[in-house]
Amino acid sequence: MPHPRRYALSTMRSFFRVWMRTGFFLLWAVLLICCGEKKDPSAWTDPVRFAVVAPTTGFLEKEGQMLQLGALMAVREAQGRVDGLRVEIVAHDSPCDANEARSIARRLVADSSVCAVIGYLCGESILAVLPIYQEANLALINPTVSAEYIRQEENHHLFPLLYGDGEQAAFLAAYTKRGLGLTKVAVLSDESVYGNLLRDSFIAEARSQGLELVAKVSINRTAAEAAMAVALLKDANPEAIFLAVNPDAARLFLLERQRQSFGAKVLGPDRLADFDFYEMAGKVAEGLLVCQPILLNKNSGQEGEFVRRFKLINHLLPDWIAAGGYDAMRLAMEVLQRSGPERTAFLRTLRKISGPDSAFRSLGGPVFFRKGGTSRRQFYVAILQQGRLQTATPPTIEFQGSSSR
Repeated sequence: MPHPRRYALSTMRSFFRVWMRTGFFLLWAVLLICCGEKKDPSAWTDPVRFAVVAPTTGFLEKEGQMLQLGALMAVREAQGRVDGLRVEIVAHDSPCDANEARSIARRLVADSSVCAVIGYLCGESILAVLPIYQEANLALINPTVSAEYIRQEENHHLFPLLYGDGEQAAFLAAYTKRGLGLTKVAVLSDESVYGNLLRDSFIAEARSQGLELVAKVSINRTAAEAAMAVALLKDANPEAIFLAVNPDAARLFLLERQRQSFGAKVLGPDRLADFDFYEMAGKVAEGLLVCQPILLNKNSGQEGEFVRRFKLINHLLPDWIAAGGYDAMRLAMEVLQRSGPERTAFLRTLRKISGPDSAFRSLGGPVFFRKGGTSRRQFYVAILQQGRLQTATPPTIEFQGSSSR
């Protein structure tokens, strides 16, 4: 007969071992339920909300309206439902003010029904709100900002749908060589941080492509500097000139180029594809080649269908920002279908769109996110003809990325 004390101790040890095993399996089951990739949609009773944050007042009111209309159109076409879940948009006005942007971000974080955020037209606002969204594991999909400084540090919560400024400059250098078949180039820069980034990225890729750089000229905002710049460039005799400048400097250069009858081809970043720039520059901008994320003047294909449906619904012609809002919302709903509405699961699923095989099919072609969340997408070129952006010839070339990145 076993000793009573030893028997009691043995029994207690057996009970403890059984309890530990049972507790471990219970804990594991709880973790599986809480941390799974996708929750049962029937367990989510409230609508899933995507916040669309864009200016609806101020100098960017028109652009903000286009972004919101594009996002609303995507939800409308999905009939407000994704995989049994009701989907709603909660819209917020966000002018380019960092303090106000933070205030709105805190309200969105506190609203547990908000699954992700789409929007912002200003890089400063993005920098202001990112730490708030990071802490809450809330994904930010941005369809419109190409500023490099928001992408400099690795960030796994920001998902830009647009290329970076350095990349578009590098693409235009490659396009000059392989799209236009030219060999001699010059660069005009306004010596700003933005201009220097464009200039350096274009030159790096131009050298990689074997282009001959015949001149680097600086200009600010005076007619006298524009006249001198054109004279210097005429002496260098480039076949193409890249404008790494602000719109005011670009307008002065184009006016003086016309006055001095200088016929080299001129290329510029998408900042010079703005309708306001064409109104300001007038006919001197005729023939300007600009980088674009999408070409919307096609009558066929998914781009043409998007334009037709947008006009039918909104009685307006869409621009690339409207297309960006539409694509951002479509992307968010596709991710929601796979992840469910829980923020961490949504963020984790969005990060898996990391290569060509998993790319999202945007209106402008495949988009995926590289390490740090920066985007990889197609580039296009448009040309200004008779006051309108038209498809350039060729519209694009195969381009794997900037040599400067």
